[in-house]
Amino acid sequence: MEEKVMREEWLTPLSKVIFPFTGRDGEFNAALIAFQIIEEMGGELVGFHVLSEEGSAAKFKEELLKVARKFKVSFRIICYDERNIISGLLNELKRGYDLCICSLGIKGVKGLGSGSVVRKLINKIPIKLLLVYTPESYGVLPYTLNRILVTHTMMDEDVAAYMVAMVLSKSWLSIKGEIIAVYPIRVPSSVPIDLTYVAEEIERKEDSFLKDIGSEIKEMGSPILPVTLYARDKAEALAVYSKEVDADIVIIGVNRRKYLSRLASLMPLSYPRFINELLRRASCP
Repeated sequence: MEEKVMREEWLTPLSKVIFPFTGRDGEFNAALIAFQIIEEMGGELVGFHVLSEEGSAAKFKEELLKVARKFKVSFRIICYDERNIISGLLNELKRGYDLCICSLGIKGVKGLGSGSVVRKLINKIPIKLLLVYTPESYGVLPYTLNRILVTHTMMDEDVAAYMVAMVLSKSWLSIKGEIIAVYPIRVPSSVPIDLTYVAEEIERKEDSFLKDIGSEIKEMGSPILPVTLYARDKAEALAVYSKEVDADIVIIGVNRRKYLSRLASLMPLSYPRFINELLRRASCP
């Protein structure tokens, strides 16, 4: 039942999406994801500009408006003083928003210039939240997402990740985008890597993965390429694979209620280790 509800939530046309920003590095990629989602699902995108002493971010806002015209979507910007971001954002959300898309910045812990701000967002925001992380060495996402990786974790949260991937792959700019479902399986030290495929427990996991993918293809109506990675370190294997196949973006579904205490700190080793390691090693958003 929960899985069915999650599907319906993501497939329902959006009314309004909010994108909080300050104009810092890394936030533009979150904006591009927001524009792609709005372009495919409809609705209005509202830029929530957090004013700071660093300036008005005029150039950043000008670039956002250019992209909005290119995507032909409804977009407007509202401004709010940075002294009380959370209360201002929560008050704005009362106006009927469905989704918040926020950047984690280029350091992983500096969304909106402050890890504490994102921490409070995760704790308090009452709607779906999509966080976009940009590695420090990475530039700007291409408008056309040719290869989208979805991390398969065998948890209910995978559903939301597949829905986001489907929406992004069907945007008019990424209509031929490829979705790859990657299932990293940790191989214990007692099992030689080259004999992994004959290990009974791992074979069961892979069979279950392939059945799940079959269900996803049937539900989404989109082709998905399943890939299994055998490794001692799952995060390292996924990071290496995403670089090898030149992935544009890697998507992971996370249940905020389940991982709340870990996600809330946004500091090394506070994430589940897999996510934290992936952020550290990632070569793409």
